[in-house]
Amino acid sequence: MSEQPDDRTATPGGRWAGGPRRLLALLVIAVVAVGLVVANLVTRGDDSSQPIARGDAQRITGEPLEYLALGDSLSRGVQPGGAGNQVTDEGYPRQLAARLRSRQRVALIEAGCGAATTSSMIDGGRCAPDAPVPYLNQGRSTSQLTWAIRHVRDRTDRPTLVTLDIGGNDLQRCVSPDVARLRRCLTALRPAIERRWRRIARGLSAVAGPQTVLAVSTTYDPFVALVRTGTAVRPAVRAMHRFVTGTLNPRMARIFRREGWLIADLARAMRAGDRLGGPSSRPVRAICDLTWMCARADIHLNADGYALAARSFDRATRRSLAALDVR
Repeated sequence: MSEQPDDRTATPGGRWAGGPRRLLALLVIAVVAVGLVVANLVTRGDDSSQPIARGDAQRITGEPLEYLALGDSLSRGVQPGGAGNQVTDEGYPRQLAARLRSRQRVALIEAGCGAATTSSMIDGGRCAPDAPVPYLNQGRSTSQLTWAIRHVRDRTDRPTLVTLDIGGNDLQRCVSPDVARLRRCLTALRPAIERRWRRIARGLSAVAGPQTVLAVSTTYDPFVALVRTGTAVRPAVRAMHRFVTGTLNPRMARIFRREGWLIADLARAMRAGDRLGGPSSRPVRAICDLTWMCARADIHLNADGYALAARSFDRATRRSLAALDVR
């Protein structure tokens, strides 16, 4: 049976068979737990027209650089904790803002939505775990993208940095040990995710002022860690890795570059381009060192991974930000 792309949500799909070991069992439990959390969240009733000031957003007289962080749970610094996944202070936006403040004045607005997909960013959807967002997110008119477009448009010619990570959650619905099923799902997913990326990229670039810098991160592949669970799943793991590194990220980079975005190549920084061999190969070691996959079967970056993401955005945007008129 062929897989059809779902333009509304991205849900985990498929079971890993063939005698999965402890890591695999933890992964399945983690994915199911996240789904249950999302299903039971209550949508906030915030005024979608007003941004919520975060604790470290500076009240600065004059005109500092405004840094607007958009995306999924990575943009909120989510990491696993004792009570499940939690928003933390170690996310790349806060680490990047700290780096930027060594050179200029910065006001940070964190507007990402945990569990966001390319579809929910456009059409709305609940955020997990619960974190304040400056939009209702109940439909397309109050979605993260719609709010961001209005906010960036209102910045006119004031200095603004926008960072984005989106698309990683879309892949989870295709995870399967069945290589044929995995490939069918990814093949069906690609046109839909590219169409939504194009809509996001164009929507924000169309309203960006002359002093707005737009940057997007490539997607890393946390599932390479599953080669540690045994040889039975390795063909599917390698197929997913080839798709992410050889097809998805290059196409995403082309789509966003055409709309004037800068590319923060986090996937490359995490050794995604190196040969994926056995459990000790560089891509696997990088995922184990920079995410919670090997320790907690959780796809999120750890503090070191978030620091690497901040450095990737810093390298990608440094020259463009230096040219802005920040007082």
